[in-house]
Amino acid sequence: MSQAEAFHILDMRLPYAVPLLASWWWRALFAGISIGLLPLLVVLWHFTDVPLGEWMRAHWPGLFSSAHVLGAPEAWLLASAAAYLAAAALRERGRARWAFLFLINISAAVIVCLLLDGVAELAQMFFARGASAMWSHLAPSPRCATVAAAAITCWSRWPSTRWMCVTATVLVMASQITLGSFFASDALAGVWIGVLTATVIPWVWWLAHPASMPGSQLVQQQAFNLFEK
Repeated sequence: MSQAEAFHILDMRLPYAVPLLASWWWRALFAGISIGLLPLLVVLWHFTDVPLGEWMRAHWPGLFSSAHVLGAPEAWLLASAAAYLAAAALRERGRARWAFLFLINISAAVIVCLLLDGVAELAQMFFARGASAMWSHLAPSPRCATVAAAAITCWSRWPSTRWMCVTATVLVMASQITLGSFFASDALAGVWIGVLTATVIPWVWWLAHPASMPGSQLVQQQAFNLFEK
């Protein structure tokens, strides 16, 4: 029995090692959230970003500054690459696949943020005469994208860590705002980019090679054991 035959495409609950976007239910949910976030980001960007940032820096200066390191892209990428090389050297394919998934999820999230930041800067250059001061803060936060992508990947690997993943993401968002590095809309956009990349990439991987997904060998072994019984 293959991975694709183990569930119905409209099921909300999916077997382990099957990505969320393999189900139409989750695809519709993610598409709806993405569409709904657009007007929210516009409202935050135009009306709330500056006063909210000033209020948080005035009332909670430096309160979340230590959480800033949780979203460091360099640390996550180096740790993922080191874990992948170590697992590959020890021929532990399961751990190597998870480390590689961490690496590509975080890399993609950071690259998307940088590309959008570059597009915004180009737009500001071309429309400098008509652009208002609001355009000076229009860039998704790479740190928020990094911690969100890492959180989703951790959640997939260890489901019991879901609340720790949510807490870490919220703390990094708060640290970006209180430190004045990014505004609320930028932090929220970065988080959603991280979530999307960490869900789209495993789905594409699963479509191309379902048997090579992290955890697929465990699922196949469990199915074999049930068949033997």
